Amino acid sequence: MNNLNNPLVSIIVPVYNVQNYIEQCLASLVQQSYENIEIILVNDGSTDNSLAICNTFGAKDSRIKIINQDNAGVNQARINGFSQSTGDYIMFVDSDDYVSTDIVYLMTEAVKEFNVDLVSCQHYDVVNNDVNPSIIRPSLGYYNRERIDSLLKDKFLHDSSINLAGMTGFLWGRLFKRDYMKSALEAGRDLIYCEDQVALFDALCKIKSMYVMDKWLYYYIQHTNQATRRYNKSYWNNFELYFDRLSELDEKGYLKQQMYNRALNMVRELIRMEFERGNASFWEQLNDCKNNFSQKLFLLVKLSDSVGLNIKVKFQRILIIYKQIFIYGLFLHVNRIIKILGKTNLR
Repeated sequence: MNNLNNPLVSIIVPVYNVQNYIEQCLASLVQQSYENIEIILVNDGSTDNSLAICNTFGAKDSRIKIINQDNAGVNQARINGFSQSTGDYIMFVDSDDYVSTDIVYLMTEAVKEFNVDLVSCQHYDVVNNDVNPSIIRPSLGYYNRERIDSLLKDKFLHDSSINLAGMTGFLWGRLFKRDYMKSALEAGRDLIYCEDQVALFDALCKIKSMYVMDKWLYYYIQHTNQATRRYNKSYWNNFELYFDRLSELDEKGYLKQQMYNRALNMVRELIRMEFERGNASFWEQLNDCKNNFSQKLFLLVKLSDSVGLNIKVKFQRILIIYKQIFIYGLFLHVNRIIKILGKTNLR
């Protein structure tokens, strides 16, 4: 570790089957204008050429460390990467994304100027090479402990004005003081989805201060092969564990109503995934949806409110609360057919 005027920053990158993206990611890291970094690449059992590309970069830059593990998921890769890191500050980058070459410099400057435990930047959404700035969540500026408490209590999980979380639930795009990361990563253990948000919540409950920058420095590439965009039956059990874990961590009762409203959005997404499976009939999709929808998740959604919801979401909420999954599935199928017909008429 180094003098805090020139802190060592550990950049941890989980790597799994990203041969088409990893080169751009690594190029953006080795070209950082801030040079006092270590880049820890954790190969999570890749079966493509990802490891070979990592080795090529590692042979040219001594700041790169490569760790190999059997496939165990993103969170375990981050835990293993953190255990091998030596930095005063920790940054996470997903291996299919890339960053501004000034991201580390600008974030460390913010740490020094505002003397904070966490710095967040803004990100671009990249879809088919179309680059658009994301909406700002949360508000810009300096957060002392009191302002962090207000953020957690009012809109961390759910901001009714936008029907989204009031703070993006990613670990990437942030610079963390090392002291808070071991506990945060352990909080996300065994989760396969939204582990970032649980880890972030754990950190926010403990840090003393934070700064949110007005600079867009991270490029979040969205593509069809992303695990979070594909159906996975395990997501139902994952979200039960997710809400259990948040409840355990929320000793001060920050989340309360937010958790119920967050559950509504998550269950809506799970039902959508069930009914969009192309390898199953409507009746198979319906039965699986009913079987996977646990009483625990149902009770969480039942306690949600309709404040700020548009008519479509209000209708979906009513169908879920009254367990009218058949009508819900039919609604999704009809809506999909209308969209297909609309695209056909435009040709």
